[in-house]
Amino acid sequence: MDTQTPCQFSEPSSKPRVPLPLPLIGVLFLLLSVGLACRSTSGRPVPPAASPLVSPEGVGAQAAPITLGPTATPTPTATATPTPSPTPTPTPSPRELLTEAERHAHNGNYEAAAVACLTALRLAAPPATKADARFCLGANLLWSGSYDEAVEALQTFLRRHPDDPRLPQARLLLAEALQGVGRPQEAADHYRQVLQEDDTLAPYLYRWLGDAYREAGDFEAAVTAYQEAIRRAPRTDFLVEVREKLGLTYAALGDYASALAQYDAILAVAEQPAYRARIAYQAAQTLLIAGGEEAAYTRLQQIVNRYPATRSAYQALVDLLNAGQPVDEFQRGLVDYYNDAYTPAIAAFYRYIEANPEDHSGSAHYYAGLSYRALGNYAAAIEEFQTLLDTHPENRRWGEAWLALAWTRYLAEDSQAAVESYLALADDYPDHPQAPKALWWAAKVLEWSGGYEEAAEVYARLAADYPADEHAGDAAFLAGLSAYRAGDVAAAQSAWRAASPTAATTFWLGKSYLQAGHPLSATQALSRTLLLDPTGYYGRRAADLLSDRPPFAPLSATLTLSPTAQVEAETWLANWLGITSTQRLRTLPPALAADPRWRRGTALWALGHREEAKAELESLRAAYTRDPLALYPLALAFRDLGLYRSSILAANALIRLSPATTVYEAPPFLVSLAYPTPYADLVLPQAQTYHLDPLLVFAVIRQESLFEGFATSYAAARGLMQVIPSTGRYIAGQLRWPDYDDGDLYRPYVSIAFGTWYLAEQRDRFDGDLFAALAAYNAGPGNSRRWKEAAPDDPDLFVETIRFQETRRYVRAIYSHYAVYRWLYGD
Repeated sequence: MDTQTPCQFSEPSSKPRVPLPLPLIGVLFLLLSVGLACRSTSGRPVPPAASPLVSPEGVGAQAAPITLGPTATPTPTATATPTPSPTPTPTPSPRELLTEAERHAHNGNYEAAAVACLTALRLAAPPATKADARFCLGANLLWSGSYDEAVEALQTFLRRHPDDPRLPQARLLLAEALQGVGRPQEAADHYRQVLQEDDTLAPYLYRWLGDAYREAGDFEAAVTAYQEAIRRAPRTDFLVEVREKLGLTYAALGDYASALAQYDAILAVAEQPAYRARIAYQAAQTLLIAGGEEAAYTRLQQIVNRYPATRSAYQALVDLLNAGQPVDEFQRGLVDYYNDAYTPAIAAFYRYIEANPEDHSGSAHYYAGLSYRALGNYAAAIEEFQTLLDTHPENRRWGEAWLALAWTRYLAEDSQAAVESYLALADDYPDHPQAPKALWWAAKVLEWSGGYEEAAEVYARLAADYPADEHAGDAAFLAGLSAYRAGDVAAAQSAWRAASPTAATTFWLGKSYLQAGHPLSATQALSRTLLLDPTGYYGRRAADLLSDRPPFAPLSATLTLSPTAQVEAETWLANWLGITSTQRLRTLPPALAADPRWRRGTALWALGHREEAKAELESLRAAYTRDPLALYPLALAFRDLGLYRSSILAANALIRLSPATTVYEAPPFLVSLAYPTPYADLVLPQAQTYHLDPLLVFAVIRQESLFEGFATSYAAARGLMQVIPSTGRYIAGQLRWPDYDDGDLYRPYVSIAFGTWYLAEQRDRFDGDLFAALAAYNAGPGNSRRWKEAAPDDPDLFVETIRFQETRRYVRAIYSHYAVYRWLYGD
């Protein structure tokens, strides 16, 4: 039909209406299925009932203050009550819808934001509000990946609002959308026009212009643009990225000498081995294309020899072998080993040994042993390590081979032989650099095997014989803990009293005194723990024991501070800094506000270029890290921008510089900048759904990502709650999340929904034990269960039992964060 009904969702225009992607069309028609009055009873759009998209955010943001605490279970009513007639909800105004869209966009739900923008556009509103709605619609369509629709919406904005001050931003968004639909030449035209209108982002504009020209096949124009971007490069990382693009563009033009010059310029400044290897490999490939085989093979050999642990070395090795080029067998084995090709690695090491029977390096036996061990062939691995020990005493890997042999015996489930091997090294070669490490691991294996008395003796020996060793302090503490686990509390207390006083030793002394019925001694020891570690895990647990408070005890709280908290904090800052005007504190110093990094960073952030904006703004923060007059307004500005990680780091630096010796002595408002509660509209309903303390969820997010939604860890975990893709797919299946993609983990509303569900699953798996749940969240439920079995009844002992240092630190850090959140927002 050509006649438009009230439920059709298009902007009045002589032009064809903007087509929307099918999933978004379905949402829109469901929302508007009964005309312009098609609203939920809340007055806000809701997604389809079958979709869980509404659950992370609810129907709308709750009004502050928000009460936190345990969720009460509703009591069924015995007597039926009349159902009241529904009260009509007023239609939201366009400005309210745009505020709603801004909230959705902040939470990464760009589809819902686009719905709100388009709904606002359908209502009567002043021209300025219409302009806001069109800009909002175009941006959110782009960020949702609906490029065709974004192009049409942004073109409409440019056509209807030619005097709007956001024209340069709209052109940049349009250019990005045009590249998304495969129209790079048109994108280039818009980039050039923006350069004439506003050159704030000139380095990036020239880089994007070069990308657009390269996509369009205009390589000469791309070269010119990239050269200009290099001339204006704000940072080294930007510079090398553009040089790499320029090198590829020169290669496409057939100008191989210029391409090589760019790669060599990168190698002159790049430091990270994997990146250097990759650029060197690109240079070698360019030489091969240019016909310079000999020079190319030389570069490939250099990669194999210098960077054997990189993926590029493996590619270089394959190229050399395919070309029939000779490769040193030892280096070939190393490259194979580091790239998990263990069987070829063993064969290469044996060829090397056979070719050099009298003067081969013992390291070949070491790496052959590691390769066998990786394959699970422990007997062959032990034989290789033993061969090195017997025939190559001069080899630099000799001590490591001894440790590797002992560890392999442990992996082969022969703990006694492993301990004997470790102790033999310490007994026979006490001056060897690896002797203290051998004692450390002997004690660890004994501890894991339940030999707590023997473990205590070995830990004590390490602490006494090697007091300068990195593990000596921990060994002194663990000597007492092992005796405690063996049931010899008196020996444990004696060991802890003899050790240098640390938060760990004084905490466990206090805990042991409590259990022994000596409250005065316990109070003294726990009070000393608080002095030694006022903000850390041991200090906070000591405070719990002194207050007879169970760990993770929930409490009612609000996410609001005193109305005067900011004024009080600024008065405190002014007194410290000796200034008279507190208003000056909130304003960025002129030099900082005019800094190109600030101007570029905020402009990039508004365009959705998060990583590039962060690079600019983090560079700025680092430059002012010891200037409190800059750190405070920066913390405020970063918070308001949504760059919470940088805000937290600035606030932390400010508190460290201040007279406050701990966060508990700083004004609460300052501490709230370091321990913020963003995304509360997502966290609170999810915490209520899964009966989690929202303050714990905030503590987890702070530890995982510092509230940085686009964060990625070295283990490929993504988003606010750092969910790895495989776990994300599992959770999506459990929640029946529609159209899930791994990239959705970067969206806050997805990450928080998934992360809270998974945390609650781990809590339930471990019968409410939040220490075990947090360990499972970080290291997996299987590992946490094994640690729990070793310490089933004592949460503090469980934390000490966690084998992975990273996980142990993770659990402790979250507990200390949680304590600060309770202090800030508790009643």
